[in-house]
Amino acid sequence: MQSGATALEYARTSSRASKLMTRTGPLSAITVLDMSQGIAGPSCGGYFAEHGARVIKIEPPEGDWMRHLGTRIDGMSSQAIAYNRGKESLAIDLRKPEGRDVALKLAECAEVAIESARPGVFERLGLGFEALKARNPDIIYVSVSGWGQRGPNRERPMVDTIGQAVSGFMSAARSREGAPVKVDVPFIDAFTGLYAFQAASMALWGKAKGSGARHIDISLMQAAAHVQAPNILEYGFVGRPPGLLNPPAGNYRTKDGWIAITLVNQAQFEGICRAISRADVITDARFTTVAGRKENVAALRAILDEALTARTTAEWVGLFEKEGALASGINTYSDWLTDPHVQAVEAAPYYVLADGGKVPLPHLPGQRRYDASVPTVGQHTRALLTEVGMGSKAIDRLLASHLARQGGEEH
Repeated sequence: MQSGATALEYARTSSRASKLMTRTGPLSAITVLDMSQGIAGPSCGGYFAEHGARVIKIEPPEGDWMRHLGTRIDGMSSQAIAYNRGKESLAIDLRKPEGRDVALKLAECAEVAIESARPGVFERLGLGFEALKARNPDIIYVSVSGWGQRGPNRERPMVDTIGQAVSGFMSAARSREGAPVKVDVPFIDAFTGLYAFQAASMALWGKAKGSGARHIDISLMQAAAHVQAPNILEYGFVGRPPGLLNPPAGNYRTKDGWIAITLVNQAQFEGICRAISRADVITDARFTTVAGRKENVAALRAILDEALTARTTAEWVGLFEKEGALASGINTYSDWLTDPHVQAVEAAPYYVLADGGKVPLPHLPGQRRYDASVPTVGQHTRALLTEVGMGSKAIDRLLASHLARQGGEEH
């Protein structure tokens, strides 16, 4: 650590030490400087917090833009709640020298830093990899962006919908009519955050002090492709889209809703045929092989379409299970939340909001429920500025100039 770190002696001996003593988890000795906004970067920081790390979220005085999207829940969005629990919020303008200096001082005592701007933005702010490395030669610097840090598209913007489009996902997810389908869940952002956390965690694991800094480049473009690796591999081999994996798998209308049907072997195909009382389809020459079912999928779906409207979804699920076939009603979120199995395993325990309200929040698979609070914008600004050695009068001037913001008290 260079001599500039002396300004952080307070952090090492007082506030930071006391915070570390109260944290538990495998990463409780780690400090993360989360300068990201949105979903992908903040979710990476959120996973660090959930595993015990101290995560300092630096956001602009108006707050991370994701706080303001969608339905207002406890003064913020559902994404902000899901991905920012357990962090400390420092609201300061990183575009100004005062904000940059604070971030650099905090970086001196961080093991990991995260940013999610387009490539070049943080370098121009004086907060890029080289700038933080000069202050902290061992830092792991995670850059989350749409296209990555190099290549002709590096400065183009990308959000989840664009990621679904450019990665080929929409070409694989099509309606019956052949139209590409967008999934209205930002799953590529979420996967990117998980990949970023995995990469940073592995960089930390076994890292010897003094082994040097590392710049980790994580992009939505590559994350979107990785979750489709088998399809892309197959396309590279045969030179055409993989096509249907297991026809007639898909979604079908029933008397009162929808049902999803799938199969992985011939026995399950035969079970489907028996369930709809069409054993003759089993021996129909058009459908006896997977290749034949792919070629004649329209005719096979027409048989199922006609049969399945005769009964309710629940009736069909029972019949398919009896015949050893795979089927499920297509749940709404309400259906899922009230499912007896979901409730029995507490897959989405209630999370208590600051105002006393409760919302269901699925917890990270394989981990215990995580009930840490979400910081208000700038909730820890004064404490963190004090921690880097700033006096109360200097803090007051920053707040008065609106270059920084002090939020409400902790709940």
